[in-house]
Amino acid sequence: MTPSPDAAVPAGVATLFEQGRVTNTAGRPAEAERLLRRALEHLETGRPVPDVEDQEPFPALGEAPAGALEAWVRVCLSLSTSVVERHGPTAARPLVEQALAAAETVPAAGVRRALGALVRSQLAVLHARAGRPRDALAELDVAAEQLDALGPREQFPILLTRGYLRLDVPDTDGAAADFATAAELAAANGLVRQEFMARHNQALALFNAGDLPRALSLMLAADELPTDISRAPAWHGRGLLLLEAGLLVEAVELLERSTEAALADGQEMQAGESLIDLAQGQLVLDDPVAAMATAERAARALTRAGAPALRRRAELVRLTARLRSGAAPGRVAARGARLAEQFDRDGDHVAADLARLFAAEALTRLGRHTEAVDLLARSADLARVGSLGTRMRTRAVLARAARAEEDLREARRHVRAALRDLSTALTGSASLDLRSVTVQHARDLARLDLELAGDGAAARLAAIERWNDVSSRTPAVRPPADPGLARQVAQLRSLGQEVRDEPDRAGELRDRIRALERRIAAASWASSADATHGPRRAVALPLVRAELEHRGATAVCFAEVDGRLGAAVVTGRRTRWVDLGPAGDVHELVRRLTADLEARVRVGSGPMVEVVQASLTASARALDDRVLAPLRVEGRLVVVPVPALAAVAWGTLPSRSGRPTTVAPSLGSWVRGAREVTSPRAVALAGPGLPSALEETGGVSSVWGAPPPADLAVSQDLSAGLAGADVVHVAAHGSHRSDSPLFSSLWLQDGPAFLADLERADRSASHVVVSACEAGRVQARGGAATLGLASGLLSLGVGSVVASPCRVPDATAADVMPRYHRALADGLEVDEALAAAASASDLPLAGAFVAWGSPWSVASP
Repeated sequence: MTPSPDAAVPAGVATLFEQGRVTNTAGRPAEAERLLRRALEHLETGRPVPDVEDQEPFPALGEAPAGALEAWVRVCLSLSTSVVERHGPTAARPLVEQALAAAETVPAAGVRRALGALVRSQLAVLHARAGRPRDALAELDVAAEQLDALGPREQFPILLTRGYLRLDVPDTDGAAADFATAAELAAANGLVRQEFMARHNQALALFNAGDLPRALSLMLAADELPTDISRAPAWHGRGLLLLEAGLLVEAVELLERSTEAALADGQEMQAGESLIDLAQGQLVLDDPVAAMATAERAARALTRAGAPALRRRAELVRLTARLRSGAAPGRVAARGARLAEQFDRDGDHVAADLARLFAAEALTRLGRHTEAVDLLARSADLARVGSLGTRMRTRAVLARAARAEEDLREARRHVRAALRDLSTALTGSASLDLRSVTVQHARDLARLDLELAGDGAAARLAAIERWNDVSSRTPAVRPPADPGLARQVAQLRSLGQEVRDEPDRAGELRDRIRALERRIAAASWASSADATHGPRRAVALPLVRAELEHRGATAVCFAEVDGRLGAAVVTGRRTRWVDLGPAGDVHELVRRLTADLEARVRVGSGPMVEVVQASLTASARALDDRVLAPLRVEGRLVVVPVPALAAVAWGTLPSRSGRPTTVAPSLGSWVRGAREVTSPRAVALAGPGLPSALEETGGVSSVWGAPPPADLAVSQDLSAGLAGADVVHVAAHGSHRSDSPLFSSLWLQDGPAFLADLERADRSASHVVVSACEAGRVQARGGAATLGLASGLLSLGVGSVVASPCRVPDATAADVMPRYHRALADGLEVDEALAAAASASDLPLAGAFVAWGSPWSVASP
């Protein structure tokens, strides 16, 4: 029963209303519903609320105090928000329709207009939560006509909701403008919770516009705002961004936290939406069984929440998991197409487009390319809108269809467009980690480009080089200094030192270390590249050939095609292609060699040394016979590996022992980074725990006429060396982090110096030698991308790096390294000097060091 237009607001209702709104915003809908139903009951009976006092009168929309009817409408609207979260939009709709009818009977015209705008805004929310974005936008257009009748607190949700819906249309620029206006409105009026929501959604709009670093930066800034708002939606949004970026493990972890937080707050719909994206993450991590279970869990949560349209999104993910688990593509394609029709009927055209893309991919597997293209023709232009992953998937479907029609020109056009798109995305980030994972979106297209190249060796080489070179052509940008981040890195280093000094405290400190790593990694991902830095220049293949001819070298570019490993063998005069057999066999040989190298270090000179050395010799010979012998390469070699071969200690293979070998991300990067330095400035740094470190660094220093280190180095010495010297030599323990390569480190006197540390350091050094263990190890990050200390230094702009992908005995490093630097100072190039130094040593694993990057040498005076 609605109150009389002349009735006053009963005492206590204003307080209940405010408490209900705050509790709703904080993400506790059950508590909010209880408070607001109590307020509604007292408005309808006209009785004061016992034991509740009002500190402020009921907030009026007009100049006169609010009457009971106005208050009743507004309590209904807030209550409907609680009901949506707990029971879904269908259950909330009667409340809002009653509010609309009541609002039209309010006598004051100004208040009537304001209430009308609020009700239309809430109707838009219901349409949106039901998956009908266009109906929702239509309601908001009506509401926006009355915006001037509202105060800042009431204007805010209209702007916020309209921005959110524009994301779905999609109208990215319009959405970003609405969110920015809403955020400024909230900030100007001290509405901190609202500002948090607006900043978060503004980040989503920037992400949709392709600016991932700025989006992550804005989300981190929003997280710093002092508010007790539920973090479940914010963590969901950030998890979604990380998922799209390819930071899968981190995304899944954040989406799990979002789900737990939503369930703890009773937000069934939020939990269901987080679970949908969690299942997506599990799919990309190649765990379809877990994804299917999570998608079913999401569907149950969304059924309880009364959100059938969103439940269908969960069904779409479940279908994808079924396809990955071996379900017949024809059946899942048909079901995907039916889901698209249902989404269209709901007005959720974004979900409909994604369902059609999924169905088109399933049809492509069956070779039904015409049907696939027809399906995509009914969608928005997904090759140009949406996330980078969506754009890449769409290009792959269209390119395969064009190839099936024997229109190779059109197929290549799609592949080249995708390559340009990827290059632009990579150029926007200054984060090593983010750039390395972004490449994985292009895996399918890189394979397709190679297929389109046909059997011609030169065409295959060009295809391999295009995709390998794109990430190394991004600018080596240094992110801006961040004192807060520097403090966090220092704290992380200090905690690492504490764990090293007191291993028993590792469990106690684990959570603090993990939390710091999360914050540091998040700040890294949010680092934008300077817009003034375009990609570095591409290197034409004729120039590559000229450089190979000039240096008397042969290049070998590996690639995997249809489960087989092949290689383009390139000299100054010709290119040939060699098939090397099943890739899986090579992966196993690499694994065996890696294990034998580790075992050789462990046994030292003990009684098992002969057995282990024999095994190592056999595994090195087997890999050599499989991947190098068929190539018939004798002299100087430049290797462009696939990720599985990226961390091979090439000098331990019989055919490369004592022969110059360089490993480069691409042929273009090998040419681009070549340096000849006159009178190089050198610095040698020693870390703790290596008995021969000071002897080694003393020998290195004497070669270059530099003073030997008087003490063990700290992290600041490393930064200073990278900023002020041409050659930096570090003799220290190293640690590779396969779970998070950004935290791979060198151990110095004050603790670990992380790769994340070096990202913001000034850099002038063009040659870095790291005789630490494992500094040359890398972690595959999808596609051609890998990341580790050595590859990270190359990406930061250091042209040439020497490091070992395995542990090396201290005595071996102390023996080889001074010889290496002497050969370098005598004018040999890096690969020649390393080969000469290794072959002059009879100590174990002398050949384990690898020359990475580009030619580097000392110019004759």
